[in-house]
Amino acid sequence: MKLFGDVSWIQHSLNINSPELFGARTPRAEVMDSVMVMLNRAIDYLPAKGTEETNRLNKDMALFLKSRIGLFEGTYRKYHTELGLDPNAFLRYSAEASEALLNKYSLVQGDYNTVYNSLFATESYKSNPEVIMWREYSAAVTYGAAFSRYFAQNLRHQFGATRSLVDEYLCADGLTISTSPLFKGKGSIQTEMENRDPRLTQTIANFGTYNLANTTIQGANNAPLPNLPGMNGNKCPTGYRLAKWFYNNPVDWERVTNGQQAAPVFRFAEVLLNYAEAKYELGEVNQLVIDQTINKLRDRVGMPHLTIGNEPADSRLDGIYQTYVGASIPPLLREIRRERRVEMAFENTRWDDLMRWKAGKLINVPVEGIKFVQSQFPTVVVNKDIYLSAEGYILPYFKTIPAGRKFDETKGYLFPIPTEDLILNKNLVQNPNWK
Repeated sequence: MKLFGDVSWIQHSLNINSPELFGARTPRAEVMDSVMVMLNRAIDYLPAKGTEETNRLNKDMALFLKSRIGLFEGTYRKYHTELGLDPNAFLRYSAEASEALLNKYSLVQGDYNTVYNSLFATESYKSNPEVIMWREYSAAVTYGAAFSRYFAQNLRHQFGATRSLVDEYLCADGLTISTSPLFKGKGSIQTEMENRDPRLTQTIANFGTYNLANTTIQGANNAPLPNLPGMNGNKCPTGYRLAKWFYNNPVDWERVTNGQQAAPVFRFAEVLLNYAEAKYELGEVNQLVIDQTINKLRDRVGMPHLTIGNEPADSRLDGIYQTYVGASIPPLLREIRRERRVEMAFENTRWDDLMRWKAGKLINVPVEGIKFVQSQFPTVVVNKDIYLSAEGYILPYFKTIPAGRKFDETKGYLFPIPTEDLILNKNLVQNPNWK
Protein backbone atom coordinates (compact mmCIF):
# COMPACT_ATOMS: atom_id res chain seq x y z
CA MET A 1 0.00 0.00 0.00
CA LYS A 2 2.87 2.39 0.78
CA LEU A 3 4.29 1.76 -2.66
CA PHE A 4 1.21 1.53 -4.85
CA GLY A 5 -1.76 3.00 -2.95
CA ASP A 6 -4.80 0.82 -3.74
CA VAL A 7 -3.81 -2.87 -3.77
CA SER A 8 -5.70 -6.15 -3.90
CA TRP A 9 -6.89 -7.42 -0.53
CA ILE A 10 -7.17 -11.20 -0.66
CA GLN A 11 -8.85 -13.10 2.17
CA HIS A 12 -8.53 -16.67 0.94
CA SER A 13 -6.05 -18.76 -1.04
CA LEU A 14 -6.25 -18.58 -4.82
CA ASN A 15 -6.11 -21.05 -7.67
CA ILE A 16 -4.82 -20.51 -11.20
CA ASN A 17 -8.29 -19.59 -12.42
CA SER A 18 -9.47 -17.52 -9.45
CA PRO A 19 -11.25 -14.35 -10.64
CA GLU A 20 -9.38 -12.28 -8.03
CA LEU A 21 -6.22 -12.73 -10.10
CA PHE A 22 -7.72 -10.45 -12.70
CA GLY A 23 -9.72 -8.13 -10.47
CA ALA A 24 -9.39 -4.42 -9.86
CA ARG A 25 -7.46 -3.05 -6.91
CA THR A 26 -9.20 -2.77 -3.54
CA PRO A 27 -9.64 0.88 -2.44
CA ARG A 28 -7.07 2.13 0.06
CA ALA A 29 -9.66 2.79 2.79
CA GLU A 30 -10.90 -0.81 2.70
CA VAL A 31 -7.35 -2.19 2.63
CA MET A 32 -6.26 -0.18 5.65
CA ASP A 33 -9.41 -0.97 7.63
CA SER A 34 -8.68 -4.64 6.95
CA VAL A 35 -5.07 -4.22 8.06
CA MET A 36 -6.28 -2.80 11.37
CA VAL A 37 -8.75 -5.65 11.82
CA MET A 38 -5.87 -8.11 11.42
CA LEU A 39 -3.60 -6.18 13.79
CA ASN A 40 -6.32 -6.04 16.44
CA ARG A 41 -6.89 -9.76 16.03
CA ALA A 42 -3.17 -10.38 16.46
CA ILE A 43 -3.11 -8.21 19.59
CA ASP A 44 -6.03 -10.20 21.02
CA TYR A 45 -4.65 -13.65 20.18
CA LEU A 46 -0.90 -13.35 20.64
CA PRO A 47 0.59 -14.24 24.04
CA ALA A 48 1.71 -11.53 26.45
CA LYS A 49 5.39 -10.69 26.45
CA GLY A 50 7.30 -13.26 28.47
CA THR A 51 4.75 -16.04 28.01
CA GLU A 52 5.51 -16.77 24.35
CA GLU A 53 7.68 -19.69 23.28
CA THR A 54 11.30 -18.97 22.43
CA ASN A 55 11.76 -16.91 19.27
CA ARG A 56 8.01 -16.47 18.75
CA LEU A 57 5.95 -13.32 18.41
CA ASN A 58 4.14 -11.66 21.28
CA LYS A 59 1.38 -9.11 21.78
CA ASP A 60 3.74 -6.14 22.15
CA MET A 61 5.15 -6.66 18.67
CA ALA A 62 1.66 -6.36 17.17
CA LEU A 63 1.04 -3.24 19.26
CA PHE A 64 4.25 -1.75 17.90
CA LEU A 65 3.12 -2.35 14.32
CA LYS A 66 -0.24 -0.77 15.10
CA SER A 67 1.57 2.28 16.47
CA ARG A 68 3.72 2.59 13.34
CA ILE A 69 1.05 1.82 10.75
CA GLY A 70 -1.57 3.98 12.45
CA LEU A 71 0.78 6.97 12.39
CA PHE A 72 1.73 6.40 8.77
CA GLU A 73 -1.82 6.17 7.51
CA GLY A 74 -3.18 8.89 9.78
CA THR A 75 -0.60 11.47 8.73
CA TYR A 76 -0.72 10.38 5.09
CA ARG A 77 -4.45 11.04 5.05
CA LYS A 78 -4.06 14.35 6.86
CA TYR A 79 -1.49 15.80 4.46
CA HIS A 80 -2.70 14.09 1.27
CA THR A 81 -6.06 15.82 1.34
CA GLU A 82 -6.75 14.72 -2.23
CA LEU A 83 -7.65 11.29 -0.81
CA GLY A 84 -10.63 12.73 1.04
CA LEU A 85 -10.09 10.28 3.94
CA ASP A 86 -10.44 11.07 7.64
CA PRO A 87 -7.06 10.78 9.42
CA ASN A 88 -8.23 10.80 13.03
CA ALA A 89 -9.19 7.15 13.47
CA PHE A 90 -5.72 6.00 12.43
CA LEU A 91 -3.97 8.64 14.50
CA ARG A 92 -6.03 7.40 17.45
CA TYR A 93 -5.00 3.81 16.70
CA SER A 94 -1.35 4.88 16.83
CA ALA A 95 -1.75 6.84 20.05
CA GLU A 96 -3.62 4.05 21.83
CA ALA A 97 -1.16 1.35 20.77
CA SER A 98 1.75 3.55 21.83
CA GLU A 99 0.12 4.23 25.21
CA ALA A 100 -0.19 0.49 25.80
CA LEU A 101 3.60 0.20 25.53
CA LEU A 102 4.71 3.37 27.33
CA ASN A 103 5.16 1.84 30.76
CA LYS A 104 6.41 -1.57 29.62
CA TYR A 105 9.76 -0.56 28.13
CA SER A 106 12.52 1.95 28.84
CA LEU A 107 15.47 3.49 27.08
CA VAL A 108 18.94 2.08 27.66
CA GLN A 109 21.02 4.47 29.78
CA GLY A 110 24.75 5.07 30.01
CA ASP A 111 27.51 7.53 29.24
CA TYR A 112 26.02 10.37 27.17
CA ASN A 113 28.91 10.16 24.72
CA THR A 114 28.72 6.42 23.99
CA VAL A 115 25.31 5.04 24.97
CA TYR A 116 23.55 5.76 21.69
CA ASN A 117 26.26 4.30 19.48
CA SER A 118 26.76 1.20 21.62
CA LEU A 119 23.05 0.41 21.35
CA PHE A 120 23.63 -0.70 17.77
CA ALA A 121 26.88 -2.60 18.27
CA THR A 122 26.07 -5.84 20.07
CA GLU A 123 25.41 -9.52 19.48
CA SER A 124 22.41 -9.80 21.80
CA TYR A 125 19.40 -7.80 22.98
CA LYS A 126 18.08 -10.46 25.36
CA SER A 127 18.27 -8.23 28.44
CA ASN A 128 17.75 -4.94 26.59
CA PRO A 129 14.74 -2.99 27.97
CA GLU A 130 14.37 -0.93 24.78
CA VAL A 131 14.28 -3.48 21.96
CA ILE A 132 10.81 -4.93 21.42
CA MET A 133 11.77 -7.23 18.57
CA TRP A 134 15.18 -8.18 17.23
CA ARG A 135 16.91 -10.59 14.89
CA GLU A 136 19.31 -12.95 16.61
CA TYR A 137 22.07 -14.83 14.81
CA SER A 138 23.53 -18.13 15.96
CA ALA A 139 26.94 -19.62 15.27
CA ALA A 140 25.64 -22.96 16.55
CA VAL A 141 23.35 -23.32 13.54
CA THR A 142 25.63 -21.33 11.18
CA TYR A 143 23.00 -18.62 10.87
CA GLY A 144 24.56 -15.22 10.49
CA ALA A 145 24.99 -12.11 8.38
CA ALA A 146 27.96 -10.32 6.84
CA PHE A 147 26.72 -6.95 8.09
CA SER A 148 29.59 -5.96 10.35
CA ARG A 149 32.18 -6.85 7.72
CA TYR A 150 30.68 -5.35 4.60
CA PHE A 151 28.54 -2.51 5.92
CA ALA A 152 30.71 -1.16 8.71
CA GLN A 153 34.19 -2.36 7.83
CA ASN A 154 35.17 -3.27 4.24
CA LEU A 155 32.60 -1.11 2.47
CA ARG A 156 31.81 1.44 5.14
CA HIS A 157 33.12 4.31 3.03
CA GLN A 158 31.18 3.64 -0.15
CA PHE A 159 28.45 5.97 1.09
CA GLY A 160 28.16 8.92 3.42
CA ALA A 161 25.73 11.05 5.37
CA THR A 162 24.63 14.43 4.04
CA ARG A 163 24.96 17.99 5.29
CA SER A 164 21.17 18.17 5.38
CA LEU A 165 21.19 15.63 8.22
CA VAL A 166 24.21 17.08 10.02
CA ASP A 167 22.76 20.59 10.08
CA GLU A 168 19.60 19.36 11.79
CA TYR A 169 21.32 18.33 15.04
CA LEU A 170 20.88 20.87 17.83
CA CYS A 171 23.74 22.40 19.75
CA ALA A 172 24.42 21.29 23.32
CA ASP A 173 22.38 24.20 24.70
CA GLY A 174 19.25 22.98 22.88
CA LEU A 175 19.42 25.77 20.30
CA THR A 176 19.84 25.37 16.56
CA ILE A 177 22.96 26.11 14.57
CA SER A 178 21.12 29.21 13.33
CA THR A 179 21.00 30.75 16.80
CA SER A 180 23.32 29.03 19.26
CA PRO A 181 26.44 30.87 20.47
CA LEU A 182 28.01 27.43 20.96
CA PHE A 183 28.06 26.65 17.25
CA LYS A 184 31.63 26.90 15.98
CA GLY A 185 30.73 27.24 12.30
CA LYS A 186 31.21 25.04 9.25
CA GLY A 187 34.84 25.78 8.56
CA SER A 188 35.68 22.09 8.98
CA ILE A 189 34.02 18.89 10.15
CA GLN A 190 35.93 19.27 13.41
CA THR A 191 34.49 22.69 14.22
CA GLU A 192 30.92 21.92 13.19
CA MET A 193 30.80 18.83 15.43
CA GLU A 194 31.83 20.72 18.56
CA ASN A 195 29.19 21.41 21.21
CA ARG A 196 26.43 19.45 19.45
CA ASP A 197 23.84 16.85 20.41
CA PRO A 198 25.98 13.81 21.39
CA ARG A 199 24.06 11.67 18.92
CA LEU A 200 25.79 13.51 16.07
CA THR A 201 29.27 12.16 16.78
CA GLN A 202 27.77 8.76 17.62
CA THR A 203 26.03 8.61 14.24
CA ILE A 204 28.66 10.27 12.01
CA ALA A 205 32.37 9.84 12.64
CA ASN A 206 34.44 12.90 13.33
CA PHE A 207 37.99 12.74 11.99
CA GLY A 208 40.15 10.55 14.19
CA THR A 209 37.27 8.54 15.66
CA TYR A 210 35.93 5.02 15.12
CA ASN A 211 39.24 3.65 13.97
CA LEU A 212 39.36 0.01 12.98
CA ALA A 213 40.59 -2.19 15.80
CA ASN A 214 42.92 -4.20 13.57
CA THR A 215 45.11 -2.41 11.03
CA THR A 216 45.62 -5.62 9.01
CA ILE A 217 41.93 -5.76 8.13
CA GLN A 218 40.94 -4.53 4.66
CA GLY A 219 39.96 -0.89 4.75
CA ALA A 220 41.99 -0.05 7.85
CA ASN A 221 43.81 2.68 5.92
CA ASN A 222 40.49 4.55 5.62
CA ALA A 223 40.47 5.58 9.27
CA PRO A 224 40.67 8.02 10.97
CA LEU A 225 39.88 10.09 7.85
CA PRO A 226 37.37 9.00 5.21
CA ASN A 227 38.75 8.22 1.77
CA LEU A 228 37.40 10.74 -0.70
CA PRO A 229 37.22 10.20 -4.45
CA GLY A 230 40.75 10.46 -5.81
CA MET A 231 42.19 8.47 -2.90
CA ASN A 232 42.94 4.75 -2.69
CA GLY A 233 40.52 2.37 -1.01
CA ASN A 234 36.79 2.50 -0.41
CA LYS A 235 35.30 5.92 -0.91
CA CYS A 236 33.09 8.11 1.26
CA PRO A 237 31.58 10.48 -1.34
CA THR A 238 30.42 13.12 1.18
CA GLY A 239 33.19 12.85 3.78
CA TYR A 240 30.63 12.18 6.51
CA ARG A 241 31.62 8.64 7.45
CA LEU A 242 28.93 6.62 9.21
CA ALA A 243 29.58 5.61 12.82
CA LYS A 244 26.16 4.21 13.67
CA TRP A 245 26.06 0.39 13.31
CA PHE A 246 29.88 0.23 13.42
CA TYR A 247 30.70 -2.94 15.37
CA ASN A 248 34.44 -2.66 15.97
CA ASN A 249 35.10 -6.36 16.36
CA PRO A 250 37.66 -8.06 14.06
CA VAL A 251 36.49 -11.47 15.29
CA ASP A 252 33.04 -10.79 13.87
CA TRP A 253 34.48 -9.38 10.64
CA GLU A 254 36.38 -12.64 10.13
CA ARG A 255 33.12 -14.61 10.46
CA VAL A 256 32.14 -13.03 7.13
CA THR A 257 28.63 -14.30 6.25
CA ASN A 258 28.29 -15.93 9.67
CA GLY A 259 28.62 -12.63 11.54
CA GLN A 260 26.70 -12.38 14.80
CA GLN A 261 25.94 -8.66 15.14
CA ALA A 262 22.30 -8.53 16.25
CA ALA A 263 19.69 -6.48 14.40
CA PRO A 264 17.10 -4.42 16.32
CA VAL A 265 13.81 -4.54 14.38
CA PHE A 266 11.33 -2.73 16.67
CA ARG A 267 12.77 -0.16 19.08
CA PHE A 268 10.91 1.58 21.94
CA ALA A 269 12.39 4.93 20.90
CA GLU A 270 10.18 4.80 17.80
CA VAL A 271 7.11 4.24 19.97
CA LEU A 272 7.92 7.43 21.88
CA LEU A 273 8.30 9.36 18.64
CA ASN A 274 5.08 7.89 17.23
CA TYR A 275 3.15 8.84 20.36
CA ALA A 276 4.42 12.43 20.41
CA GLU A 277 3.58 12.95 16.75
CA ALA A 278 0.18 11.25 16.88
CA LYS A 279 -0.86 13.31 19.91
CA TYR A 280 0.28 16.48 18.15
CA GLU A 281 -1.68 15.65 15.02
CA LEU A 282 -4.75 14.87 17.11
CA GLY A 283 -4.44 18.27 18.81
CA GLU A 284 -3.86 16.59 22.17
CA VAL A 285 -0.17 17.23 22.78
CA ASN A 286 0.83 18.89 26.06
CA GLN A 287 4.00 19.19 28.12
CA LEU A 288 3.35 15.85 29.83
CA VAL A 289 3.32 14.10 26.46
CA ILE A 290 6.57 15.83 25.44
CA ASP A 291 8.16 14.89 28.77
CA GLN A 292 7.09 11.26 28.33
CA THR A 293 8.56 11.07 24.84
CA ILE A 294 10.90 13.65 23.29
CA ASN A 295 12.46 14.62 26.59
CA LYS A 296 13.17 11.02 27.55
CA LEU A 297 15.16 10.65 24.34
CA ARG A 298 17.02 13.87 25.10
CA ASP A 299 17.68 12.87 28.71
CA ARG A 300 19.47 9.76 27.49
CA VAL A 301 22.15 11.92 25.84
CA GLY A 302 22.09 14.85 28.25
CA MET A 303 20.33 17.30 25.94
CA PRO A 304 18.10 20.15 27.25
CA HIS A 305 14.36 19.55 27.32
CA LEU A 306 11.91 20.68 24.67
CA THR A 307 9.38 23.06 26.23
CA ILE A 308 6.10 23.87 24.52
CA GLY A 309 5.95 27.59 23.81
CA ASN A 310 9.72 27.92 24.07
CA GLU A 311 10.82 25.97 20.99
CA PRO A 312 14.16 27.06 19.50
CA ALA A 313 14.09 29.36 16.50
CA ASP A 314 15.42 27.86 13.28
CA SER A 315 15.45 30.21 10.32
CA ARG A 316 17.51 27.69 8.32
CA LEU A 317 15.05 24.80 8.60
CA ASP A 318 12.00 27.05 8.37
CA GLY A 319 13.45 28.48 5.16
CA ILE A 320 13.95 24.99 3.74
CA TYR A 321 10.32 24.07 4.42
CA GLN A 322 9.17 27.36 2.89
CA THR A 323 11.31 26.93 -0.22
CA TYR A 324 10.71 23.27 -0.94
CA VAL A 325 7.35 22.42 0.64
CA GLY A 326 5.72 25.81 0.18
CA ALA A 327 5.06 26.64 3.82
CA SER A 328 6.82 26.50 7.15
CA ILE A 329 5.40 24.29 9.88
CA PRO A 330 4.61 25.12 13.52
CA PRO A 331 7.73 25.13 15.73
CA LEU A 332 6.55 22.28 17.97
CA LEU A 333 5.86 20.00 15.00
CA ARG A 334 9.21 20.99 13.51
CA GLU A 335 10.97 19.89 16.71
CA ILE A 336 9.03 16.59 16.92
CA ARG A 337 10.04 15.86 13.33
CA ARG A 338 13.65 16.90 14.04
CA GLU A 339 13.84 14.49 16.95
CA ARG A 340 12.57 11.71 14.74
CA ARG A 341 15.18 12.35 12.06
CA VAL A 342 18.02 12.49 14.58
CA GLU A 343 17.01 9.50 16.70
CA MET A 344 16.06 7.25 13.78
CA ALA A 345 18.88 8.17 11.38
CA PHE A 346 19.84 5.26 9.13
CA GLU A 347 17.03 3.05 10.42
CA ASN A 348 15.06 3.15 7.16
CA THR A 349 12.30 5.55 8.21
CA ARG A 350 13.13 8.80 6.39
CA TRP A 351 11.53 7.98 3.01
CA ASP A 352 8.26 6.92 4.63
CA ASP A 353 8.27 10.09 6.74
CA LEU A 354 8.67 12.36 3.72
CA MET A 355 5.95 10.51 1.83
CA ARG A 356 3.39 10.65 4.64
CA TRP A 357 4.09 14.33 5.39
CA LYS A 358 3.66 15.12 1.67
CA ALA A 359 7.13 16.60 1.88
CA GLY A 360 8.73 14.74 -1.01
CA LYS A 361 10.25 17.94 -2.36
CA LEU A 362 12.65 17.97 0.59
CA ILE A 363 14.50 15.41 -1.54
CA ASN A 364 15.36 18.37 -3.78
CA VAL A 365 17.50 19.98 -1.07
CA PRO A 366 21.02 20.00 -2.57
CA VAL A 367 23.11 17.02 -1.48
CA GLU A 368 26.30 18.33 0.09
CA GLY A 369 29.13 16.85 2.10
CA ILE A 370 31.83 18.19 4.40
CA LYS A 371 33.57 21.52 4.05
CA PHE A 372 36.63 20.51 2.04
CA VAL A 373 39.90 21.50 3.64
CA GLN A 374 42.74 20.91 1.18
CA SER A 375 45.40 20.47 3.86
CA GLN A 376 43.49 17.49 5.26
CA PHE A 377 43.42 15.80 1.83
CA PRO A 378 46.59 16.97 0.06
CA THR A 379 46.34 14.46 -2.83
CA VAL A 380 42.68 15.17 -3.72
CA VAL A 381 42.28 17.46 -6.74
CA VAL A 382 39.33 19.84 -6.84
CA ASN A 383 37.38 19.83 -10.13
CA LYS A 384 38.88 16.47 -10.99
CA ASP A 385 38.44 14.12 -8.05
CA ILE A 386 35.78 16.14 -6.25
CA TYR A 387 33.60 19.16 -6.93
CA LEU A 388 32.66 21.90 -4.52
CA SER A 389 29.77 24.29 -3.96
CA ALA A 390 30.33 28.04 -3.79
CA GLU A 391 30.68 27.63 0.00
CA GLY A 392 33.30 24.89 -0.41
CA TYR A 393 31.12 21.88 0.44
CA ILE A 394 31.64 18.61 -1.44
CA LEU A 395 29.00 17.99 -4.14
CA PRO A 396 28.93 14.20 -4.62
CA TYR A 397 26.33 14.32 -7.45
CA PHE A 398 27.90 17.19 -9.40
CA LYS A 399 28.80 15.03 -12.41
CA THR A 400 25.99 12.48 -12.29
CA ILE A 401 23.06 14.81 -11.46
CA PRO A 402 24.33 18.31 -12.30
CA ALA A 403 20.87 19.89 -11.94
CA GLY A 404 20.24 18.17 -8.61
CA ARG A 405 17.56 15.70 -7.62
CA LYS A 406 13.99 16.47 -8.68
CA PHE A 407 10.93 15.03 -6.97
CA ASP A 408 7.82 15.02 -9.17
CA GLU A 409 4.86 15.58 -6.87
CA THR A 410 2.39 14.73 -9.63
CA LYS A 411 3.41 11.08 -9.42
CA GLY A 412 6.27 10.56 -6.95
CA TYR A 413 4.23 9.66 -3.88
CA LEU A 414 3.25 6.33 -5.46
CA PHE A 415 5.35 3.89 -7.46
CA PRO A 416 4.23 2.77 -10.92
CA ILE A 417 2.49 -0.56 -11.32
CA PRO A 418 4.89 -2.86 -13.21
CA THR A 419 4.14 -3.14 -16.92
CA GLU A 420 3.93 -6.94 -16.71
CA ASP A 421 1.07 -6.70 -14.22
CA LEU A 422 -0.83 -4.27 -16.43
CA ILE A 423 -0.46 -6.65 -19.38
CA LEU A 424 -1.59 -9.69 -17.40
CA ASN A 425 -4.55 -7.96 -15.73
CA LYS A 426 -6.49 -5.53 -17.89
CA ASN A 427 -8.53 -4.40 -14.86
CA LEU A 428 -5.51 -2.71 -13.33
CA VAL A 429 -5.13 1.01 -13.95
CA GLN A 430 -1.72 2.69 -13.81
CA ASN A 431 -1.07 5.19 -11.00
CA PRO A 432 -1.51 8.83 -11.98
CA ASN A 433 1.00 10.35 -14.42
CA TRP A 434 3.09 7.19 -14.85
CA LYS A 435 3.43 5.89 -18.40
